[in-house]
Amino acid sequence: MALLDTSTPILEMNGITKRFPGVLALDHVNFSVCPGEIHAIIGQNGAGKSTLMKILSGVYNADEGTISIGGRPVRITHPREALQLGIGTVYQELSLLPKLTVADNIFLGREPGNGFVINEKALLERTQAVLRDLGITSIDLNVRVEDLPLAQQQLVEIAKVLSHELKILVLDEPTSSLSEKETAHLFELLKSLKQKGIAIIFVSHRFKEILQYCDRGTVLRNGKVVKTLDLDGVTEDQLAEMMIGQKLESFYYRDKHTSLERGEAVLEVKNLSIRSKVKNVNFVLYRGEIVGITGLLGAGQNELARALFGIQENVTGTIIRNGQEIKIRSPSEAIKHGICLLTENRKAEGLFLEMSVKENITLPSLVSRFLRPPFFINNSSEERAANEFIKRLNITAHSGRTRVRSISGGNQQKIILARWLLKNLDILIFIEPTRGIDVGTKAEIYQYLYRLAKDGKSIVVVSPELPEILGISSRIFVMYKGTLARVFDEPSLISEEMLLAAIQGRNGNGKKS
Repeated sequence: MALLDTSTPILEMNGITKRFPGVLALDHVNFSVCPGEIHAIIGQNGAGKSTLMKILSGVYNADEGTISIGGRPVRITHPREALQLGIGTVYQELSLLPKLTVADNIFLGREPGNGFVINEKALLERTQAVLRDLGITSIDLNVRVEDLPLAQQQLVEIAKVLSHELKILVLDEPTSSLSEKETAHLFELLKSLKQKGIAIIFVSHRFKEILQYCDRGTVLRNGKVVKTLDLDGVTEDQLAEMMIGQKLESFYYRDKHTSLERGEAVLEVKNLSIRSKVKNVNFVLYRGEIVGITGLLGAGQNELARALFGIQENVTGTIIRNGQEIKIRSPSEAIKHGICLLTENRKAEGLFLEMSVKENITLPSLVSRFLRPPFFINNSSEERAANEFIKRLNITAHSGRTRVRSISGGNQQKIILARWLLKNLDILIFIEPTRGIDVGTKAEIYQYLYRLAKDGKSIVVVSPELPEILGISSRIFVMYKGTLARVFDEPSLISEEMLLAAIQGRNGNGKKS
């Protein structure tokens, strides 16, 4: 890791305090970053990371505290002012316009021309220069952004921000949707920006990346700074313990899933195929177990899960529920058979962001539980039910009327879980349930899944993260190139074999499936 820049900090935030109704989001936070360093901000969902960065970016105004850039006090009241001061932010949800080209997106509103006609040649030359400075040569400047893979869209978003003359770059969960190879490429880009003296603030839950690529870290907990430290020699466990405020062994993976008692078969899948993506998969799911499905990205595990909820096209094969063959051609049919799905893309496929917490929890149950003749909703009963699950799942929100868009990702995920628990379905399927979620909220979700299994629910968790799958599963299925390469009935000591099955498709005899 590169030596830290010991010059005067380019950014200093002192005594930053921010209050929302009923919540002290930031409590006299001090933070600084130097030119040419990557500084991680670490903390659980709701710890104050996003609020601090939104104050720096001009989205929020601090109630107390000061900000200095290059030793000069500044006031930032709008994102435009932040850009003028050399502060650029790339958020987790990209702000690109999908129907416009790469060049149009990067220089939107700043196109070269005479005010009436855009100089297309100059636009392409400027775009090419920006991308070339970033070492990006593989992106077609004339292609529409929606036609690019997500990793390249991420690079276009960074290029768009860096097309301004920046001193400070803020990245909010930039790798949450990237593969390891794409992540490595992103950090090569960040290293080149470091060498140019740009200060990089990196907000992430991924400890491995933080420790591998970042110079310093600031840990936030409950709106306060716990510690700012040099990350050289720090372990993942130490970071986790600073985040959650207690020893890891008393918090994480507390329950041992070998104690789960498997009941009768509730779902059987025979020869399920999805064109070339999934090939003749067979398995049985039992009552009261947690099955983990893993594999490399693109191995077919996500498509398999989506097929069981009726949102995957071109599915063939047989599905048997409680001994009877069923058809699942839509989510409504899946729900009728007691099956629910939480996808990896909670914002696009799981939530109504402009609706309230209460409405998101109760919507699928309105007709069956809260509709009173002739066409009235029992509002008090609906509110009581929502509040019960807000309390049960420890959902942090100002109230049940809070808009879902305004709360953290971990709490958003809990809202979707609460929705299906209120519906009281028997089979819960999760695709990457802890994606973009901090270690503390992960532990809450893991432990809640375990309790649900103990109560007789059948749970399927799809994840590419082997430690996660090993930690929560009573059985593990490994997918390889669309096939079910191997099943592990006792997963506690077989991480190496599991890895071989995922990477090479090896079965129990060391042969390829």
